[in-house]
Amino acid sequence: MSESTPRFLGWDLTDPYARVPRPVDVADVDPHGRVRFTEHPWPAVSRTRGFDTGLLLEAFPLQTKDVLVIDGPQALARPGASVREAERLLHAPGRTPDVLPEPGRPFSGFVRGSVLLFAALHAQGRHPMLDMDTPALTQARLFEAFPGATWRALAVEKLGAKASRTGRAQRLAMLEARGLRFPSGLLPTHDQLDAALCAWLGWLTRTAPEHVTAVGAPLTVDAEGWLREGRILDVRRPWPSSA
Repeated sequence: MSESTPRFLGWDLTDPYARVPRPVDVADVDPHGRVRFTEHPWPAVSRTRGFDTGLLLEAFPLQTKDVLVIDGPQALARPGASVREAERLLHAPGRTPDVLPEPGRPFSGFVRGSVLLFAALHAQGRHPMLDMDTPALTQARLFEAFPGATWRALAVEKLGAKASRTGRAQRLAMLEARGLRFPSGLLPTHDQLDAALCAWLGWLTRTAPEHVTAVGAPLTVDAEGWLREGRILDVRRPWPSSA
């Protein structure tokens, strides 16, 4: 695909501070809704300086026109808060505090890595973020999503456990009914399906922006350069039956 053709990417993050970090599942959706899966290993991450931008782009190659949606927190909570407003509204199990957490406790390495990843991507300057760089969903190119909330919004029946064959088949069917085209015969893993959902939300910002919204408090940057709060990309409720 050429640099002039937009790609819609979903990244299902893992913990880069784990003893053996799992690769990040990546869904790549073209303008016609065709899905391709890859995975990328984490680049080295420093406890103090975060990600080296050159190593990051080598590990996760991006093009200027890509629309990237990441399953992971983009910023810290506002000072004094123990959770971001978007996470509270969408009932996210992982809570992002107002200071960068130290790896070791549940979700801490995941949260730390994700916040530092967004900061490195934004510093690179090619992918504007909602509220801070543009007020328009149709112009931003770097978003956060929380698949758990979006799956619930789309479901018309009780969903099976996300890792079960039934639950995966249900989620696959939901995305196929809404325009995505998967490789024939493939039943993706639940991590791949979360990545595909993220990419689908990015695809909707260009193909059907009336069906997407962003939940939470606007993204800001504080005096020390930390990104704070930030809205999470989601579908509008109720999802229209004809969409």
